[in-house]
Amino acid sequence: MIRRACLAAVFGALILPSGALAAYNPSLIVANTTHGLGGRAPIVIGLGQGANDDATATATIYAPLGYRMTLGQAPGTVLGSLSGEVKIGALGGQRQEVTGTVRVDNPANHVNNTCAPGVHEAVWVLEFSILGSQFRGPVYVDRITSGPEAAYASARIQACLPSPYVPPPQGAPGGAMLEAAAFSISGVFTSPTRRGEYAWNGVFVPYTPATSTPNPAQSAQSAAIVRLPVTFGLTVKRQKRGRQTFALLTACVKERGAGVRGIGVNFLSGRSVRTARRIASARTNARGCARARVRIRPRSLVVLAFTSIPPRQAEGCRPTLAPRCSDPSVAPAFSLFTRALRVRR
Repeated sequence: MIRRACLAAVFGALILPSGALAAYNPSLIVANTTHGLGGRAPIVIGLGQGANDDATATATIYAPLGYRMTLGQAPGTVLGSLSGEVKIGALGGQRQEVTGTVRVDNPANHVNNTCAPGVHEAVWVLEFSILGSQFRGPVYVDRITSGPEAAYASARIQACLPSPYVPPPQGAPGGAMLEAAAFSISGVFTSPTRRGEYAWNGVFVPYTPATSTPNPAQSAQSAAIVRLPVTFGLTVKRQKRGRQTFALLTACVKERGAGVRGIGVNFLSGRSVRTARRIASARTNARGCARARVRIRPRSLVVLAFTSIPPRQAEGCRPTLAPRCSDPSVAPAFSLFTRALRVRR
């Protein structure tokens, strides 16, 4: 359930209209579905671009140092789900939402591909339908243990997209252009074990308009900064005022040990977790803490809080891997709940 909510939230963030003026503005968003150190929960990877951008030819995503990968899953294994939006050229630019799966394929079936030829450690296939036709987009995955990339990355994930500007078989069916896609990957990534900031980087190369020729001169880089661990805790203090008893609630949001300011927090209370309802909301201060007060009318009350940290603008891309840095972000954290606490009158 959390994975589906995270997938939907990342996809929603990617399809927001872009106000940038350049001809190519790709975005990379990466979200962990749990936020502790050393976790092996699914990761959601999102790719997007502006509505009027040139079509993407290739996307290369680098997992940062500190993340470990487990590869070798059997062909046919479903690693996760996919949500996307494509613009159909044959329908006058009409947009269509698509859903599908991420499935493991045999790397031997993809050795002779023209985009990233050779043997890869793993191949994942993004499967969905466009205009009644099945689309299978291979993604080439390799761990990085040597060479210049090893200075900043632990793995490389490469995707090659058909051109919407030319007809099949070289081009995309119906002149379809992928504008946004978010897919989850489970059982593969293990999060870093040390507190810190980890930069996922994407290098995107567009097509030259009206052709099937990539245009490296217009390539752009986007970064998604993951800060670990993310913690969300609740403390309660009882307060007596005459015959009335109140619970003073303090919920704090932290990334890598530092408070996150300006995040909306919802407080809930009830006789049980099942019956708890929202009773207040507040935004976090400079220490990452939000506060509320609730009167305790029954003999005891259960209290808890929930929040989500949206994607936020980051300062830039690092290291520099392309001529431009496009839409760098700090990774979101969705559906964070504190543990429930019981307060007696």
